[in-house]
Amino acid sequence: MLFFKKKKTETYSFMDIGLTADVHSHILPGVDDGSQNVEESTAILTRLHECGVRKVIFTPHVSRSMFPNTAADLQARFDAFIPTLPEKLRKEMRFHLASEYMVDEFFATSDDRLCWPDGRHILIEMSYYERSREIRDEIFNLQMAGLLPVLAHPERYVFYQKAWDKKKGVAELQEFFDAGCKLQLNVMSLTGAYGEGSTAILRWLLDNDMYSFVGTDVHACRQINHFNGIQLTPAQMDKVRALARNNETLFG
Repeated sequence: MLFFKKKKTETYSFMDIGLTADVHSHILPGVDDGSQNVEESTAILTRLHECGVRKVIFTPHVSRSMFPNTAADLQARFDAFIPTLPEKLRKEMRFHLASEYMVDEFFATSDDRLCWPDGRHILIEMSYYERSREIRDEIFNLQMAGLLPVLAHPERYVFYQKAWDKKKGVAELQEFFDAGCKLQLNVMSLTGAYGEGSTAILRWLLDNDMYSFVGTDVHACRQINHFNGIQLTPAQMDKVRALARNNETLFG
């Protein structure tokens, strides 16, 4: 286990981040473990709007075993959902459909890719409990296809938390980073909700400038009420704010 010199932290709120563009969310209703109906999705977007968010990327899960969504089906659901939103949200917010892809044994067999608004960044994930055996190969394959892989919430993977030492956790995430895979931080992780192991990973990645983006990964409206009590040093919070600004670059 790595031991870090304790630095003075301060308490921040979600609003302190200045997040205006969200790159990771599960708001599209009825397609995964996120919002299950139009009313909940509308409530989530209303709360995000109240918090200053003006651009939202929907990233529903895509995995053969649990959420076998296709790009065509997700697009049809997205196109049907957006017109149901209140006029104020439709006028003052921008929405984009992408996906969060599980890297498993089926991932390579599909070219059904929904990317972030720049058309190049693609959000990927692994199981929380076991590293994907295909992850290294698929990072390379995505890059060879001209895409930029973004690994969602590395601080949340339990297998990294259990092996957070110089030989495993640090080395592997450093390897992905050096290979050109970008890393995305979850807002909820900043609150310490996932335990000391997750917080240790998060702070190390922040201190070493290895994150590129920050997202809510919101699944339900009630989650947003817990996006507070963020404990970071002022320098770390400045880096989170920089990630929020970097989100904006995806929208051109």
